[in-house]
Amino acid sequence: MKCARCGIEINSIDEAIEQGWIPYFYEGETEHEFACPGCSESFLQLGEDGEMEVKEEYRGKIVYQDEERKEDLVMEVMLR
Repeated sequence: MKCARCGIEINSIDEAIEQGWIPYFYEGETEHEFACPGCSESFLQLGEDGEMEVKEEYRGKIVYQDEERKEDLVMEVMLR
């Protein structure tokens, strides 16, 4: 697993649970997978709906690692 914001990786789900990784979070309507404890503490908050979300002061300002992977996948498909 890889943190959607900083890109740090962890090897197992059990390890991620023990360390307090967040399995998913939202920025507006966009869902992102995995946030490490450091990024969770700095950039995320519990929203009114009970879901983890990006703090208001960081919305629209974060570059996500998972977005880069989606762009790479599109490029790979287009090149084949």
